Amino acid sequence: MDLTTLALALVVAFGLLATDTVLHSGSVTVEVAGPVVVFRDIVDPNILESAFTEQLDRIASTQSVVNPPQIRSSHDDGIGMTLAEAAGVKPLAFSLQHVMGYASSKLRFVMFMERGKLSGVVSGDSAASGSFSQEFRSAPDEPLVNFVQRAANWGAAQLAPYNTALYLLQRHANDGDFRDVVALCNNAIARQSPAPVNPTRGQYENILGLVELFRSDPKAARGHFEAALASWPGAPVPEMNIAFTELVADQYEPAVRRMRAVLAEAPPRHKAVLATAYVTLATALMGLHQYDEADQQLALAMQASPDSSTAPDLRADLKEVRGDRAEADRLHRLAQQNSAAFENFGEVAALYFAMSWRDNEKVSRSKFTNPDMLEFH
Repeated sequence: MDLTTLALALVVAFGLLATDTVLHSGSVTVEVAGPVVVFRDIVDPNILESAFTEQLDRIASTQSVVNPPQIRSSHDDGIGMTLAEAAGVKPLAFSLQHVMGYASSKLRFVMFMERGKLSGVVSGDSAASGSFSQEFRSAPDEPLVNFVQRAANWGAAQLAPYNTALYLLQRHANDGDFRDVVALCNNAIARQSPAPVNPTRGQYENILGLVELFRSDPKAARGHFEAALASWPGAPVPEMNIAFTELVADQYEPAVRRMRAVLAEAPPRHKAVLATAYVTLATALMGLHQYDEADQQLALAMQASPDSSTAPDLRADLKEVRGDRAEADRLHRLAQQNSAAFENFGEVAALYFAMSWRDNEKVSRSKFTNPDMLEFH
């Protein structure tokens, strides 16, 4: 390569490095290495890497109020680094990335056979948690993919504990085994600053409140939601979840006041959460038999999120109470049709549980909730 071509390549590469730094800031670079032979079976290392990174992607796709890290394979260096490598100046490019503030977290999973048993080590580092390492051993008869996913869960918990906790909450919604969720949340809370206002602490408290709802303890759930709101003032999610516990306790008037304030002072920006706020207010109004205004709020919910299942289903209940059976049937059908694309934030109680507008109803699961099919945002 002549000097002129080399100089041009360097200029283009370093310019693109700046772009890579912006695009991949906060990302996680993943590397997986393993034995070719596992239990006498030949295993393609690419399959192992895919299983590991796909599990990380599942956790990262549980998008919520906290932006998850971007998962990148170690083979994906970005356009700028690729050009720098072609020009023979990759070490210089790494130094330049460091100067520009590029700080991709690293996660490495190395598997090996030891005394006939599959083992592995997950290690890595990040600006938030520093360096970490943990050895894993396969359980008897544990499928290889399960072993890889278990290791990925632990690695994700080191880099993105909040998103991992939210993901595990969803994964264990049916079996009720929330031990890992609670441990992750309590550990994260213990690491937080004791400052009265700490949104991160509030987010973990909110998840613990959802766990208590799954355990059918709305009183304990409310305690966590109130702690979440105290640490995360002005956030609509804990306000809506407190209102949900008020509905379960047949405290409709406080729920109405709370949701009116949320919609007037800090209306949620995301359409699904905004629709949930309207639905929560409408549910409280139905508990007070104020059906006209409840119908108006449900219409607003359906306008805000046309794909909602909760809004048309609750509006169908309202139409049945008012004797409009034909419209009720139509709305029930619409709710079922929308359930294929049912979406909401994973922090919202209404995602998992039915809205209660009749007296003395206990906490029950939403009929539209399918933990394996939900799209979280």
